[in-house]
Amino acid sequence: MKHEMIWSGCRSVSQTAVTPDTDTDKEQDTHQEEALEPLWKVIAHDDPITTMEFVVRIMVQVFKKPLIFAEAIMWQVHNEGLSVVDTLPKAEAERRVKIATMAARLEGFPFRFTLEPAD
Repeated sequence: MKHEMIWSGCRSVSQTAVTPDTDTDKEQDTHQEEALEPLWKVIAHDDPITTMEFVVRIMVQVFKKPLIFAEAIMWQVHNEGLSVVDTLPKAEAERRVKIATMAARLEGFPFRFTLEPAD
């Protein structure tokens, strides 16, 4: 970006350095901020209505788990009554729980999650 500057009767042309914000810089800042935030455990709870298929789908689509891990989480929820799904910064944990809970309600399931501070 060029602009003209006039000082004390002297006329000169200067260039203003522009440093663009890049997605990489923002992503690094976000990761650094998240690294400093306390982590929270996302815990899924069993119920007699939510289908196993739905639980697996939520683990894959919302919590970004590979299918093999999603199935393992589903079986642990089914057999033990609950499972730690992920450990995340609180804001991200709340965001994913909100999305998963809304998806469950839209399909008529009472699937629920709780959050606990990670040790």
